[in-house]
Amino acid sequence: MLSLTLAQARAHFGRYLAAMLAVLIAVAFVVATLVLSSTATAGVTNSLAGQYRSTDFVVSDLGDGLQAQRAADAVRSVPGVRAVTTDVSTPVKVTAAGSGKSFGAATSLAADADLRWQKLADGRFPSAAGEIAVGSNSDLPIGTRVAVTALGETTGPDAGEATVVGTVDLDGTAQRMDGISVFATAADIEAWTDGQASREMRVAGGDRETVAGALAPGATVITGDEKANEVSARFLGGSDMLRNVLLAFGALAVVVSGLVIANTFAVLLAARTQELALLRCVGATSDQIRRSVRIESLVVGLVASVAGLATGVGLAWAVTEVAGALDVPIPLDNLSVSPVALAVGLLVGVVVTYLAAVAPARAATAVSPLAALTPAEAKPEPVRSSRLRRIIGVTGLIGGAAVLTAGVLGKQVLVAAGGALVCFVAVVLLCRYIIPPTVAAFGKGLGRVSGPLGELAAGNAGRNPRRTTATATALLIGVCVTATMIVGIATVKASAPSALDEQFPIDVSVAGEPGSALPATLGERIGEVDRVTAVAALSSGEVSTVAGEELTVTGVDPTEAAAALRVSITLPKPGQIAVSPKQLDELGVRAGEAIDLRGAGAARNLTAVAGVEGQPPLMVRGDLAAVTANPAVDSLWVRFADGLTDDEITTVQKEVTSLAADSVPTAEIGGAVAMRAALNSVLDTMLMIVVGLLSVAILIAVIGVGNTMALSVIERRRESGLLRSIGVTRAGLRTLLIYEAVLVSVVASVLGVVLGLVFGLAGTASVFGVDDLVLPSLPWLALAATVLVGGIAGVIAALLPARSAAKVPPVEAMAA
Repeated sequence: MLSLTLAQARAHFGRYLAAMLAVLIAVAFVVATLVLSSTATAGVTNSLAGQYRSTDFVVSDLGDGLQAQRAADAVRSVPGVRAVTTDVSTPVKVTAAGSGKSFGAATSLAADADLRWQKLADGRFPSAAGEIAVGSNSDLPIGTRVAVTALGETTGPDAGEATVVGTVDLDGTAQRMDGISVFATAADIEAWTDGQASREMRVAGGDRETVAGALAPGATVITGDEKANEVSARFLGGSDMLRNVLLAFGALAVVVSGLVIANTFAVLLAARTQELALLRCVGATSDQIRRSVRIESLVVGLVASVAGLATGVGLAWAVTEVAGALDVPIPLDNLSVSPVALAVGLLVGVVVTYLAAVAPARAATAVSPLAALTPAEAKPEPVRSSRLRRIIGVTGLIGGAAVLTAGVLGKQVLVAAGGALVCFVAVVLLCRYIIPPTVAAFGKGLGRVSGPLGELAAGNAGRNPRRTTATATALLIGVCVTATMIVGIATVKASAPSALDEQFPIDVSVAGEPGSALPATLGERIGEVDRVTAVAALSSGEVSTVAGEELTVTGVDPTEAAAALRVSITLPKPGQIAVSPKQLDELGVRAGEAIDLRGAGAARNLTAVAGVEGQPPLMVRGDLAAVTANPAVDSLWVRFADGLTDDEITTVQKEVTSLAADSVPTAEIGGAVAMRAALNSVLDTMLMIVVGLLSVAILIAVIGVGNTMALSVIERRRESGLLRSIGVTRAGLRTLLIYEAVLVSVVASVLGVVLGLVFGLAGTASVFGVDDLVLPSLPWLALAATVLVGGIAGVIAALLPARSAAKVPPVEAMAA
């Protein structure tokens, strides 16, 4: 029986080709995702490990410069230690004539060549005071004079003057993501920071216990590999999430592949019903028939999965090559193909193919041998109404809709997502009762437009409802998820700006060190920047009530603050304090009642007024200065002009940031303007990526449509011959089959778009609320294009089968 099964697999190899292609694409997607994820992880870790490649141990928590020097001397005396260096580092601002300002980090060079990980690209390493080398990601040529200012909690008294004497090669390393890289002697960095730099000791040789024993209590010793992994996590933070998101799309592709494979086996076994019945008549048992079909599925799955492994690895390699050409910051130089990725891909392909063939194998032996020997065309497959399927589907649809509605009204995204998932599964279960009637309804319209061929196409599509449903469901899933993302992203783009204004009503905020005043002229200079329309000066202070409740209050000029804010909040008048309703309840005060506040200055009796939810306590600056005895301005609110382009916003923000950094190197720049400006581009990029990923599932579904049509042509050869004999031309027969494929594709696309429209709107409403949903933003053209693409895909999928059917002479077809 095994040899017969293998012979049948070889004989029907061409019929399995489409199913194998579906498995190949799904496996390739999963493998490429896993390989790229491991490649990114290994690439970043290896690029960072260059610093620790010859390092056995890394010591931190060394204390000040003198303590670090003593620790280094102590470790040098440990038996087995070959080399020791103390890396001194600090964030810096580098200013060069004609090049503007750059921000990055300065790191000292190891005196010992064994621990110096930097590689020269040009020039030489610094060897004297006032000399630096810069990373190859900078635009500073050798010989450039620069001013280096250390940034941080404590900065050096003056900028250090230095000359660029060398360039360090950073190509393919993660360090090029950190802005400008400066390399200098440890003495220079200590001078720039006034002894406040960060210090880390690297040790080559020795063992952990003896090195730790030579250090003062409190020092931390870890291995070089541990340090490399720790630092790489900073660059790879979201890689696991990205991998999981990609694998979610891979899972979608696998599910669609399973539907296509199950449909392929069902139709192929239906076409081989007489052959299988003959085998049973000559002695083969039902178990042997089922076992032979499963073996065929294993062979198909194994061959397709192996091809998918090679394709996935090749795709990952192509991505790394493109990334290298585009100078992508994450190093993807060396492809990392793990056995786990290959094993997972192989297992996914084989298991999905095997499971997809189980039901068709069981159905193939459900009919008695004598009944199965009758012509297949005389007994179209019936639709067996499943009471359990209907009960589960209807119950799930009602329950899911209720949960989805509750999530939307309660602004609970996870609840809404759970309800949407239940609804979606319920719709898939009910597709057998939704799609055939819908196809029939669309077929009537097609018949009115195209005549008898359209009516005949609708009849053919409805002849085998189970097969039509399985084919349409595969395409429906891909289109539904695509439409959900299109609608969701479009409505988020329209709804998010107002939500951002509510959450972040300030374009840019400038805050100095806590308790320190900003320069008096900073606000005026920022206000003179082109496209800055308003600047509000703020002060802050700690006050307390008679009951001992402490508040951090912001002092504002109401007129300035109103001009700088993008949304209306309650601003105080002299003698008032504006507090959010929640804080009023916490203070036990009602709006309009008096409240006594005390600080470092005089006590004041103020009237409490109710602000909007979430706003900080606000007082007029003069009142706050009197209570706290501190009139200093310590932060600014800045508003930009409306309608600026992304480039204009970036330019204005750079000017504001530069002015703030020049005046207060440690100033913290915040606000939502960058977030607001980047939102559209981020969402557009996300949409492009998601649609690209989902196209994999849609491609597999289209292959399923073509596969169904190809096997349908084989199954209906006599019918095709009869049509040709009564006058239907070759072109007419091709048109008939194309109409049939278009009907299935368009119905699946329309239903998928309708579901996607509902889920996309519900998702956005669950985030921002129904009131903030901007319905005019719905992407009707994109949704219409999705349906059109589905129809075109149906035409493309039917071209080859239709051409094949038209080539067969009528007499030969009727004799089949």
